[in-house]
Amino acid sequence: MTTETPEIRPLTQEERKAQKKRNLWLAFALLGFLVLVFVTTIVRIRDGIYWRMPEHSSDVTSRPDPDFVPPADTSAEPDTVESNDE
Repeated sequence: MTTETPEIRPLTQEERKAQKKRNLWLAFALLGFLVLVFVTTIVRIRDGIYWRMPEHSSDVTSRPDPDFVPPADTSAEPDTVESNDE
């Protein structure tokens, strides 16, 4: 069984220009995406989404603590368990 290799012809000047143009636009799109990811990451870090680091000591009370668990409501009467001791 023989496999035939396709003929490879050299690109014309117009085809090479078009290829370079496509590659340039692809490079710009990739660079734009990288800048977008970088800026988004920096903004999220500065806003404290990834970790909490207050900028000022007075700023601590202005943001709710995500790990805060409110205390249980003790004003209600406790549930009573009825026992059947017969």
